[in-house]
Amino acid sequence: MGLTTIRDIIAELNRQAAEHQVHRLLLIKQITTDPTYQREIKRIQQSHGWDVFHSAPDGWRVMLEPSSDADSPHFSPSINTLMNEVHMNEASLSCIRAKIEALSTFLLPVFRLPPEVLVLIFKAGGRMPHDGPVTESSIPRPFPLVVASVSRQWREIAVNNPDLWTNVVIKHPRPYGWIPLCLQRSCGQPIDITIDCRSTSLLTAPVVEAIMVRLMPHVHRWRRFALMTSDPATVLTIGRQLADARAPELRHLQLSLSGSSGNQEVLLHDILQGGAEALSSVRFDSLATPWGSPPLINLTTLDLRWLWLRTRLQYDQFRDMLAASPRLRALILRGTYIHLHSGRTYPPLAIPTLRYLELSGDTVCRMSSLLSTPGLEELTLANLDETEFREFVDSLEDGRDGGRYPALHALSLLNASMCTPTRRFMLALPTITHLTVINSATAKFLELFRKEHAEDGLLSWPRLRKLTLVDDVDYFLLYGVVKERAALHLPLERLILNAPFIHDDYLVSTLEEYVDVDIVKDVDLDH
Repeated sequence: MGLTTIRDIIAELNRQAAEHQVHRLLLIKQITTDPTYQREIKRIQQSHGWDVFHSAPDGWRVMLEPSSDADSPHFSPSINTLMNEVHMNEASLSCIRAKIEALSTFLLPVFRLPPEVLVLIFKAGGRMPHDGPVTESSIPRPFPLVVASVSRQWREIAVNNPDLWTNVVIKHPRPYGWIPLCLQRSCGQPIDITIDCRSTSLLTAPVVEAIMVRLMPHVHRWRRFALMTSDPATVLTIGRQLADARAPELRHLQLSLSGSSGNQEVLLHDILQGGAEALSSVRFDSLATPWGSPPLINLTTLDLRWLWLRTRLQYDQFRDMLAASPRLRALILRGTYIHLHSGRTYPPLAIPTLRYLELSGDTVCRMSSLLSTPGLEELTLANLDETEFREFVDSLEDGRDGGRYPALHALSLLNASMCTPTRRFMLALPTITHLTVINSATAKFLELFRKEHAEDGLLSWPRLRKLTLVDDVDYFLLYGVVKERAALHLPLERLILNAPFIHDDYLVSTLEEYVDVDIVKDVDLDH
């Protein structure tokens, strides 16, 4: 049935609905002008002493509380016949309106999208993070199940698109059929598995073990595996399942023990001993395996967070781990991770391939000095106190002579208690084009960007083009910076904001005169 035909049907139904409505009003007029109806209404009003049309929407139906037959209305047969006609008319009118509403959904733009576009939308939706349930139910309902229940067309597209079922996210034991459905409908394609136990107490170690029993026969097609839990027993359960496993397609492995009471940590003596040739990215939180040995070799991304007493790396172990991955491009070290003895000098560690580095905690200065990363393009510093930030700044050489990071173009500061950045800090990192400041004294940076702090007419970080601010930003200070840079032909190109004034459309529009502005509501600091 074509679109024009649907429109014609809706037009015809609207015509019928209008005829029914006109006929209904005529019937009601006949009823209300009939003398016998008027006499009976008057009798009832005198008998009950109150408005018999109370809550009656049309002004003609008699609305009485339940009473004896003696008090009930006694209309003439002709009036009763007219009333029955009105009721039948209204029933027909209701059916017609329901048909119009049902057919109108097919005229919505989303239902006119071609299947190939819907496939792309579904794939993107299936990969988006969902913090809470997709539907109003308290139990999370996976995205593919939601879109498959919208219409027959959507269901057919969803069911016949194997890619949509390759992202197996488990945050609750229910729906019970979700895992086997994904394994079946993914049709043998590589699958990404996420088991997130943090939002429910129902994903206990025995429950996770039962889930793994279903997943392990398909380990040969795992592409990504991530476990997030606060229960060490759950990590040990996963460790037993993966100890001798072989996962030839596995590219990313995440095992995160976080949010537990105390400094809990887990040692896994064996993991993926059957082989994981494609593994290139690893994240461990409060967990250790044999460092520098398979499968932790030839990595391009290494992410280590909160390694406590038994899991913390020694310098020699860290050196050997880096040597085992000569093409490392991203290194993330959060919290405690490497034990460096106070007062001892360590040889520098060269990582010429590194492009992204994230450091946090009270060893930022020592680690940044220890690592030789001439090709570094992005640097993130997190959870620094003011003393650590001062020491980091003091350790930097003048960037005009090359400096520590000659290729650096992006700097991010997360939860950093900072002193006021100095001109020396800017000169040490002269190549910055992207700056991100999250809960890290934004006003101190903006002040340094003002024209009055320029030297020889040159603003701080003249190459800066993208600025991300997630903080309590002063609008007038920010507006002054944006306007001045534009006037000096050093404009910002993109401004990403999460600030108190973002809900004021006028203030945002004044910034948009000089720069493209994007508003963000939520920021994931656990990326």
